[in-house]
Formats: sequence, C-alpha cells, structure tokens
Amino acid sequence: METKQRKVGRPKAPPRTGPLVLGQEQERTKVTLEISERAADELAEYTRWVEKSAGISASEARFKTVDFALREIFRRDRIWQAERRAPAEPAKAAPVVTPAPTTRPAATPSSLPSPVSRATADGSRT
Repeated sequence: METKQRKVGRPKAPPRTGPLVLGQEQERTKVTLEISERAADELAEYTRWVEKSAGISASEARFKTVDFALREIFRRDRIWQAERRAPAEPAKAAPVVTPAPTTRPAATPSSLPSPVSRATADGSRT
C-alpha cells in the first residue's frame, strides 16, 4: 500500500554526468604562481579529463578547474569564513591617559579662613 506522505529532507540531486567545475562563468584575471610537481601532474590529468568531457580547450578547462577548486577551498574553510565575518579590528588609537590625581597644595596661613571668634565666659568675644 502506498502512502501519500512525502519523504523528509532535501530531494536527491540528479547524478552528475560531467565535471563539477563546469558550473558558473566567472570574470578572469591572470595570476602566476608555483605549485608542487604532484599537484601540477594531477591538475594536468584532471584538466585533460574536463577538456575531453566538455569539449572545451585546455586553457578553458584549466581555468575552470583552478577557479572552482580555489572557490571551494575558500567556501569550506570555516575558520577563514569566521575571520572574514568578524568585525574589523578597531584602529589602534592612542592609549587613553588619565591624569594622575592631583593633591591639594598644603594650606598656607593666608589661604586659611579667619578663625572663628569664641565667646568667653563673660560674654565678650575675642
């Protein structure tokens, strides 16, 4: 007996039939860099496969492969993404200097208030 309930979760994607790198078109810029011999060999092998599978030129296959690989690494690196999303460090401002507490100068006789006159026992003031 069939149920009419849908399966929970994301529907399965159709199986891939070609290279993953053929997804999106991107603007280009030229960058020259050195890579290890092992990586260069694997890159050459993979780009030959992309070239053959998609019927594109070797340079186009190489561009798409390297572009995709780098974007995926940047996307999947959680620490890098957290660093990018963190607020920028505040500019190093001059340290705030609080003035030292000032002490009052010792009282001098001229700055003291005049003495309060006291009444004497006979009622006269001094």
